[in-house]
Amino acid sequence: MLRLSVSVIALAILSGCTSNATLEKNHQQTLAAINNVETHIDTKINNVSTHVENQQQYIGQLERKLASISKDIKFLKHKSRTQPKVIIEKQIVRVPVEQPATDSKTANGKAILGQEEWVWIDSVKSHFKARVDTGATTSSLNAIDVQTFERDGKEWVRFNLSHDSAEDTPAEIAANNKAKPETIEAPIFRWVRIRQSTSEEAVRRPVIEAWITLGKLHEKAQFTLADRTKMDFPILLGREFFKDIALVDVGKQFVQGKTEPKPVQVNK
Repeated sequence: MLRLSVSVIALAILSGCTSNATLEKNHQQTLAAINNVETHIDTKINNVSTHVENQQQYIGQLERKLASISKDIKFLKHKSRTQPKVIIEKQIVRVPVEQPATDSKTANGKAILGQEEWVWIDSVKSHFKARVDTGATTSSLNAIDVQTFERDGKEWVRFNLSHDSAEDTPAEIAANNKAKPETIEAPIFRWVRIRQSTSEEAVRRPVIEAWITLGKLHEKAQFTLADRTKMDFPILLGREFFKDIALVDVGKQFVQGKTEPKPVQVNK
């Protein structure tokens, strides 16, 4: 029994010693950790202090530079007030702009016709004065000595086309070699009935087709044959000819001038 008691007492003493040793070890470890944290904080504080000091030095440098710049600006302002002003005159140089070339004979892709124009008739190879009449529907030729005949089972017509008009003087006729009328033969395209303003009876007249040249226009036109020797112009151009291909400016004359069709080249 005594032995058991001694053993228990010895075990208790040893357990107490072990607990004290453990506590001491833990205490030492805690102190070491606190010292490490304090050392780390001190290092951070020193770094921040160094950085702040560097910034203060840099700010001081900037302040000194700013003071120097302000001094230079004041000097330049004072110098500009004391020196005479130089006036610089601005000179405007106008550069001429080249205007695009315009074609006075066309507009919007259409030929411009005056109230009077020169017409080239291919079949007789000659120019004739023509009146452009926006009030007339059909065109007409100055045909005299009209004769109808048959050729190859079709109706044809033969007539004389005179150059001269009522406004031409004998000198103009002689100068332009207009004394001799041109003889034309052509198939009759159709017949029309025309009523004159001075008569109630309609007159039956033949209509022919002829190739004509007017400026850059080279078109086949229909003409009513009529005696126009008392008219100012041997040819009258009506709306059926120039609609859709030409514009009429009644304030102008001979806009297109005298033109002839270009000869067709045949490749051999």
